[in-house]
Amino acid sequence: MNKSQFRTMMLVLCLAALCAVIAGCQEEAASPKAKDVKATPEKEPAAAVKPAPAPAEKPAAAVAGPILGPFKLAKNWADEQGFVVNWLICGVFPNPGERPDNTGFGTDYLKNYGGEAAFTPTNGTEIKKDDGSVVKFLPYSTTGTDIIFGDVAHLKIESNQEKILCYCACWLDSDADKDVEVRVGSDDGYKLWINHQLISEMHVYRAMEMDQETHKVKLNKGKNLLLIKVDQDTGEYQFMLRVVGSDGKEIPGITVWN
Repeated sequence: MNKSQFRTMMLVLCLAALCAVIAGCQEEAASPKAKDVKATPEKEPAAAVKPAPAPAEKPAAAVAGPILGPFKLAKNWADEQGFVVNWLICGVFPNPGERPDNTGFGTDYLKNYGGEAAFTPTNGTEIKKDDGSVVKFLPYSTTGTDIIFGDVAHLKIESNQEKILCYCACWLDSDADKDVEVRVGSDDGYKLWINHQLISEMHVYRAMEMDQETHKVKLNKGKNLLLIKVDQDTGEYQFMLRVVGSDGKEIPGITVWN
């Protein structure tokens, strides 16, 4: 190969290399760089939407009103002392059956609210009865000394209504530990709790007289819860309760709240 042929061959090779470089640049410009290529992640399948769990059923909240008091113990026309005349009263509840087997006396109508012995009412506490109706503990005060249930407007007791019962509650606030007598008269029977302890259970059928039972109890300093359940068969329906010393006189330092 002479020099002229050699130069021609080298020129052809250079032109071929130049064409290859130009083609490579054009291809790179047409395609994005690897680092600029963003992988599109596969979409995960949408999770199934679960319905919100139903809230657990809650007992109806008590509609609590203000605590009322302090109230003084009252006297009657004969100057007999120590009567509690300010109460929270709730009813009416059924007391079916015939004497001596009226069943309401032994039925705990507060069982869904802790039970009679453990129950602590407030002003406005609602109690749902088995028939679905609702009754409340509401304040009542008498200008006398007897609690006559037919006079308690919120109970809506019909004239001569029979075979029913009610609960009454209050707090005896004592300025010190005191030994007292709680004296009860009732028409008809009653159960009495003080500070959640059953003090007396009198399943009787009778007319009311003052001080039919005397219960010697110890009040603690501060507020002592008193709950009484009074039942009715037929006839009059009432009770009275007083807190006194052994001499039947009012003990200083005791007031009533409801």
